Amino acid sequence: MKRQYLGDSYDAVKRLWQEVFAEWAPLHAEPKFIPEDIRSEFTAFTRIPLLNEHRPTFYAILNDPDIGIRLPNRSNQSEDKSHITLSTIREQLRNVAVRCVITFDQSKYREPGLNHKNQRNAKLQWLQREGLSAFYYVSHAPFLFVFSESTRMDVALGFIRRAGVPANRIEEQE
Repeated sequence: MKRQYLGDSYDAVKRLWQEVFAEWAPLHAEPKFIPEDIRSEFTAFTRIPLLNEHRPTFYAILNDPDIGIRLPNRSNQSEDKSHITLSTIREQLRNVAVRCVITFDQSKYREPGLNHKNQRNAKLQWLQREGLSAFYYVSHAPFLFVFSESTRMDVALGFIRRAGVPANRIEEQE
């Protein structure tokens, strides 16, 4: 998250997720991706508080790296403000209070035969092998939704459908 992008349409989509899940799993942002000097403005616009030691009984986590999620099974699995790994998302879900992890993912690796859809599918397959359920919201602001239980994913999809999100925006593993 960079100051120059604060308040853009991507942030409006984040606010949508906050509103959609407010009753079921209030969304809290992972602080390592939100620079300290824009945290209050980020929360004011998106209505998403930062994750801290005072957490609700159940909640969801928003990861907001600048670029997105590293491809699995590659040598470069470092993390910074630009990228997060699937193993970190898996670890976030080990907390039983976390109903969902939502991660901004606009990463695009330039490898022959690996288009953007195939890259998303590789991430979904990795998560499935780890026993997790997941889907993508595909748009100009793409997000990966990950769950420790398929029943939680079904509940979340119900909320998203009731919010009017078109079915063609949801992409599950092929």
